[in-house]
Amino acid sequence: MPKLSFYLDYFKRTANELQKLSQQENIFLPYLWFDFISASVVHGAILNHYTRGKLYSLKGCERKKSLTYRRILKAYDKCNAPEAIPYLNNKHLFNAHFSKYVQRRWLYSADMTFEEFRNLCAHSRSIIVKPEDGVEGHGVRKYTPPSELRDLQRLFDECKSFPCMVEECIEQHPEMVFQNTSVNTIRAHSIIDPSGEIHILKMLLRAGVGNTVVDNYASGGCVYEIDPQTGYIVSPSLKKNGEVVYIHPSTDIVMLGRKIPLWDEVVKSVKDAHQLLPKCRFIGWDVAITPNGVELIEGNHNPDYELFEFFGSKGWWNNIKTLL
Repeated sequence: MPKLSFYLDYFKRTANELQKLSQQENIFLPYLWFDFISASVVHGAILNHYTRGKLYSLKGCERKKSLTYRRILKAYDKCNAPEAIPYLNNKHLFNAHFSKYVQRRWLYSADMTFEEFRNLCAHSRSIIVKPEDGVEGHGVRKYTPPSELRDLQRLFDECKSFPCMVEECIEQHPEMVFQNTSVNTIRAHSIIDPSGEIHILKMLLRAGVGNTVVDNYASGGCVYEIDPQTGYIVSPSLKKNGEVVYIHPSTDIVMLGRKIPLWDEVVKSVKDAHQLLPKCRFIGWDVAITPNGVELIEGNHNPDYELFEFFGSKGWWNNIKTLL
């Protein structure tokens, strides 16, 4: 029954989205149904890619180049060994394995003592609590450490009640602050080819909006493509609601043409870090830039394919399949 419910919900959502697309683009609705089913069967596209990712607007030859959901799953399965994935999935294993690139103080709730927690809070203006296996920023909370011992004990008990990471907040490089409260990160994709050479793929700036704790696209943030050679932003953003954004929301900052600081260090750190986990050949890294350098936040063995095909340059399957 759960599977039947899933497919019924997907059918209803498909009907709504295709109806909306038909009205917006003045495209014959039966044609859209036929074309969407064809794109799903032939290319492995799913609804979000067809509508929000504008696969409907591409011809067959361009669709062959597109990094669809089925194609990126093929890349993950080909590149990433199951025994290496926990070093990316589990945040405390990640921090320990890539400790050279993790300078912030951190604790794992299952192992920490109250004294360790108290000491971390004493040296941190604010702390971030992240569920151990959380995705897309779900469940991430930010706290100002309380001064009263009783309140500190209460916060400690709360963190001990579930597997989570407790980390001091990162101080960002001044040029990476966009009048928002989240840490803004670089999503850097890298792949190791069969000969062992590391290649940098698509690079993106994920910038939060307003008072959100995380910078994720799924949480209303903006995503801008970065030229991997120069570090300049080369595209506007596409928000989750389909809005194209040139000026970052709630600011007067034009992002197109803006240069990311310490870019050479970002690229070098990603390549050097990837050498530490060669059995995961395809990784999406989240990288923060601080006044003192580059800080790795986490790595993903199955980074969101939408970030490849929805923002800026497209046709990434052509690039990736030659490196598998």
